[in-house]
Amino acid sequence: MKKRFAILVLAFAIVFAMAGVGTMAWFTSQATSTGNTFQTGTLTLGGVIDGEDVANKFATVTFDNMEPGEPPEKIQTTVLKNVGSLPFYLYRITASDLVDNNPDNEKDDTILDEVLMIDITIGGEHVYSGKLSQLVEENGGYFDPIYGIEPNDTQDMVITAYMDTNAGNQYQGLSMTCDLTVHATQSETPIQGEPDETWHNMGSTSNFRVQGRNHQAFFRDYVQFDWDWNPDDSDFEYYEVMIKHETGDPNVEITEERWQTEETFIWWKITRNHYDESIVVHDMITGETIDLDTYDVLWNVEKDRISINRNVFPSDWKGIEVKLSGTQYKDSNNPSLPDKSTIQSLPIQYWSFDE
Repeated sequence: MKKRFAILVLAFAIVFAMAGVGTMAWFTSQATSTGNTFQTGTLTLGGVIDGEDVANKFATVTFDNMEPGEPPEKIQTTVLKNVGSLPFYLYRITASDLVDNNPDNEKDDTILDEVLMIDITIGGEHVYSGKLSQLVEENGGYFDPIYGIEPNDTQDMVITAYMDTNAGNQYQGLSMTCDLTVHATQSETPIQGEPDETWHNMGSTSNFRVQGRNHQAFFRDYVQFDWDWNPDDSDFEYYEVMIKHETGDPNVEITEERWQTEETFIWWKITRNHYDESIVVHDMITGETIDLDTYDVLWNVEKDRISINRNVFPSDWKGIEVKLSGTQYKDSNNPSLPDKSTIQSLPIQYWSFDE
């Protein structure tokens, strides 16, 4: 007989606020607010519940009778809707307010977030795959923005949930509730890379998170990407920064398909291994290795940080598209070549040079 393990209830909420009151008209989703009204309109993401438009929330879904690695997975669908008067884009999903539904037992049922695997698509775009606990992280849940959500537009959000195949008997009979928040912002809000010296959260995987900033050092302007590993002690680490430039337009949707197929002016892959402490810049178009100046691409071994001189790019570029990847590994036979299946990537993102 199969043992039933867990029940997960995802109570969805969407919260909104405005930043820079009086001087800026940006609407964001950083705090709870209702009736955000400016002369430019309102930014309100909501949902459709029982056929009715609802502001700042969307339908709750429940996953029950879950067990480790159970096929088929549990799949639920809910609907997001722009119920305001301004277009916006979606860029993040987070989890919060984990609640133990069995407070009288001796266990903390919220430990389920470490073994519950979640896969989410919005409007057919894949936005997240990993542990629920990663969405609870302060810097978690960022995805490749979904642009052009016009007033009255709807997007189906499909959530697939399953338990880690390694989940043990200690997870039997547990039940928890958590809130998921989908974050939206007005299309003209300043984007990653602006302004200089400000660290921006690029997102996280189960193995690492990355921050980025524009930084001046040694009379040069650098773009810096800083990895924070989990766990933070490993024999070898592999870093990969893939850079493209197509339109240089932050409002153009960056999809994996476009990334792989569209023509481009530049497509570099910068890799770095702890094993040989080398940085290699590879031209993905010509297949050749690029020989750059010593100070054009720097590596800080103590901070796990890669710095790229902005002067290596044409002066009229306002930004780039970037894909950040990495893995930790230990291979005594060939430690310079990690297993490709272990490499995890953040969503493709636009990075502004703030020029």
